[in-house]
Amino acid sequence: MKTEFATRPARVFRNGNSVAVRLPNGWAKAGAVMQASRHGKYISLELREKKPKTLAELLARIRAIGPEPGPFVREQPPFPERDFMKD
Repeated sequence: MKTEFATRPARVFRNGNSVAVRLPNGWAKAGAVMQASRHGKYISLELREKKPKTLAELLARIRAIGPEPGPFVREQPPFPERDFMKD
């Protein structure tokens, strides 16, 4: 899978007591939730999925992940024979 990197200028401005970034049109929808990370002199923004509002939405997301892996079964090692147990 090829990852596409695009760079375009973004405008930084003050919004109240915060600093905001104006993204180019089409990069994110208005009201989108983003995760900001700082790595030295770099700042990255990552789109985050919105939280499900209902139980049905949550279950649909879980089903989309894939089938359940099934129960975990641990193999028991064989019990060692001991001399004192022989009669």
